[in-house]
Amino acid sequence: GASPRASGSVEVQELFAGTAGPGVATSVFYGREEFTGVRELRFDERLAYHGTRLEMPTVSFLAGPSASAGPAGGASWSGRKTALAMIASAILPGMGELYCYTASRDNWTLARVPAFVALDGYMWYGYFHNHSVGKDYKHDYEVYADAHWNLDRFLANHPCCASLGGCGTWQYYNEHCQGQYNYFVYTPKESSTEEYYENIGKYNAFAFGWDDAQAWDYSNVNEATDYQYWTPHRQYYWSLRKDSDRYLLRADNYLMGLLVSRVVSILDTGWLAYRISKGNDPDKGWSLRFKTYDTAPSLVITRRF
Repeated sequence: GASPRASGSVEVQELFAGTAGPGVATSVFYGREEFTGVRELRFDERLAYHGTRLEMPTVSFLAGPSASAGPAGGASWSGRKTALAMIASAILPGMGELYCYTASRDNWTLARVPAFVALDGYMWYGYFHNHSVGKDYKHDYEVYADAHWNLDRFLANHPCCASLGGCGTWQYYNEHCQGQYNYFVYTPKESSTEEYYENIGKYNAFAFGWDDAQAWDYSNVNEATDYQYWTPHRQYYWSLRKDSDRYLLRADNYLMGLLVSRVVSILDTGWLAYRISKGNDPDKGWSLRFKTYDTAPSLVITRRF
């Protein structure tokens, strides 16, 4: 029989045979000797799809690098190399991109390297500079506090201790002055240095320990509101603490920037490595192909995983 092939993989068979009967159109083959063998065949039409892959010339435009037309070394890229590139970015941003460049040879990949390295250098400089300045201010306010604030003076001048006839120790003050006006628990330097230096400048209860503090005027009924808690020495001390905190906080922000730059570089390197490794299989990803089935050209768009 005759089985003409249509475009693509669609096959159409038209077989004409048989004897013309009532109401049946006569086939063009009927009555001709060269088609005698098909007279017993009946009229039939079949439409079928075939899943076999046809080997024929193909022109492809892939959405990513391929092993045949992709970056050099793409066919040999492995998961181990991807992990190594991402670890390099975690250590120093830009090194993972440089490692990927050895396989991709892409100029845009190479341009990332100095950008990440320069950003990392700037972040390290900002961190060390601000951390150093903040620590210098911290040293200054601790020295200043040691010179102008005294525990014995505080216990002698505090109104609660004065009303009790004096507080011999800070434990006595903590025990007997609770609930009194101008009370806040005292933390010795030996227990917590950070809390000690913060409290003596932050809370009004410790204003009586500064060497320029005024004596409490018991004859003034409004002394609780009229008393000058913020003495010049306390104000200067607190300004040093604020400067220290500002620089140390800025150093922490630069440190956070270092972490963020590494995360960005790791993700960027992972994406680059994925694109390179995708080139190992030209059938992966989106593709646009021109194929020729016999004499009929076809445009094929595929997405493969």
